[in-house]
Amino acid sequence: MRAPEDPAGGRRPHGPDEACEGLRFRLFGPLTVTRDGCPVAIPQTKHRIVLAALLLRANQLVTVDELITHLWGDAPPLTARKTLQGYVARLRKRLGHETLLSHPLGYRIEVRPDRLDLTRFTSLVEEADRTQDDARRARLLRAALDLASGEPLADLPHDCFRHGDRAELTERLLHTVERWADAEMALGRHSAVLPRLRALAAEHPFRETLWSRRMRALYGAGRQADALTAYQQARRVLRDELGVDPGEELRRLHQRILAGDLPVPAPREEPAAPEPPAAPFTLPPAVSAFARPALEAEALRLLLGAETDAPAGGPGPAVVALHGAVGTGKTTLAVRVGHAAAGRFPDGQLFAELRDGRERRSPSDVLRTLLRLLGVEHDGIPRGLPERVALYRSLLAGKRVLVVLDGAESEAQVRPLLPPSSRSAALVTSIAPLAALDGARHLRVGKLTAGESVEILTRIAGPERVRAEPEAVATLVERCDGLPLAVRIVGAKLLARPHWRLAQLALRLDSARRLDELTAGDLSVRDSLGIGYQELGEAARRAFRLLSLVRTGSFPAGTAAAALDLSEDEAGELLDEIVHRQLLRIDLTPDGRLHYGYDALVRDYARELAVLVDPAAERARTVRRALAAHSARPMPVGA
Repeated sequence: MRAPEDPAGGRRPHGPDEACEGLRFRLFGPLTVTRDGCPVAIPQTKHRIVLAALLLRANQLVTVDELITHLWGDAPPLTARKTLQGYVARLRKRLGHETLLSHPLGYRIEVRPDRLDLTRFTSLVEEADRTQDDARRARLLRAALDLASGEPLADLPHDCFRHGDRAELTERLLHTVERWADAEMALGRHSAVLPRLRALAAEHPFRETLWSRRMRALYGAGRQADALTAYQQARRVLRDELGVDPGEELRRLHQRILAGDLPVPAPREEPAAPEPPAAPFTLPPAVSAFARPALEAEALRLLLGAETDAPAGGPGPAVVALHGAVGTGKTTLAVRVGHAAAGRFPDGQLFAELRDGRERRSPSDVLRTLLRLLGVEHDGIPRGLPERVALYRSLLAGKRVLVVLDGAESEAQVRPLLPPSSRSAALVTSIAPLAALDGARHLRVGKLTAGESVEILTRIAGPERVRAEPEAVATLVERCDGLPLAVRIVGAKLLARPHWRLAQLALRLDSARRLDELTAGDLSVRDSLGIGYQELGEAARRAFRLLSLVRTGSFPAGTAAAALDLSEDEAGELLDEIVHRQLLRIDLTPDGRLHYGYDALVRDYARELAVLVDPAAERARTVRRALAAHSARPMPVGA
């Protein structure tokens, strides 16, 4: 490649400031490369491992032996050096020859400090270490955390970095969060730290220092009862998962909160700072145990394709709507795609939950949260919904912002929350398809394949344990029934119990106690299924419970009508409502007739509810009527 010309007409060599001109790299969250704001695709996992290893030591030599260890551990193939050369050659084609340099002993990647999130993060943290001012420290650490929005190297296999690079980065990130929380609370801003602490405590439920700061923040925000509840949650997680009690520091903090003698600093105004960004970056950390690259790539393609196809100054933002049953990983997918597309939305990424537990939030309530994130003070937020919508849209007008709306109930709930600019985009998750959302591109998030389930278990529990018990792994995968939430819970249980054999857990996941076992920390299959169930009308709830008792597997609408003692039209309306909430599936028989059926975990949940809610006599009548209707059905032609 020829070097560029200088003004005098000669040639000048490439310097390090030009090596990554236009390129930016992110190691926090999924490994991401962009050029002038556009994603640079590096789909092959081995290529991404090489790139990550080089970026972790940017502008330094990484030896061939170190790269081989990252790629293959202690058992490299005979052709390892030749294969590594091929990987580097392909990376050079995408990144440029001036970016990835060769050395007799290895390779080096040239990256300007402002083009790599890790370098900028480190610089901000070091500057915070040097200041004695709490307000300045809080600002610097907040800026560092805005850069580090996700688990380091979230999309790479957990066993590919043998030198502890990932664990060290994760520890640095968590320690920075804790120091930032301390600085904010020293300024009396306890409520500001709660969302991030809550998200990280869910990701790292055994880290007592996160729980203690969450308790202090809740207490300082005037929520003493919630602080005590948080302690009980931490205590339960540690006892159930690790068999230990909370440490002395956490117990002492609990006693002080009980006594009400924990000092709370009075809120202090933050000194005027440089002009803040137009929008914050509030995506939760990206979950690494996803293992659905094709689905993730399709969602990213839809989002960036929709944004590219939108005419400049066009009518509205690009919208991608992800729908699927509870526990299928819609939120995880949306967050990962949001991180991967971050370079396209330099004015910010906003994340809003449209549910509070099992209660849906009104658009007005969600807008209050979004306006506060956009820097509007409490007194400046209008009272009425139309006024809030107008202010929200005016703040985002002309910006490139991604808004992630999680857990939508209806199109009406979503429309006021969409950004106005055609340069912006929205990712929306919902159980039922939001078919009437104008201009949206829709993607269904379904169940895992067996291979994807095994990959997730491998990432969480470790490859050695999975390889050691292949039959137990197959049983675990079968009993999780392809539900990503169930697989994550099983992986978390195995991670927390390194002394367990996989066969032990497989035995516990029998049909009688499966839902009891499928809970870990604040993750619960039963609780998640309850969200969809609570959205059903009373008649549909009754139908959902009783039809799970039908012993014929899948069934036609006529059998459902007989079992429920309803007309076929009445039963059909109830079945449609349950299907809409993704709690029943529709099957086509070989002769083209519609049948309805339950997935295994959903059936367990529905039968559990039937025993709790419906009298035994009614359950028995339902079974008799269904069997009678099934026996009376004519055999299909050709049977």
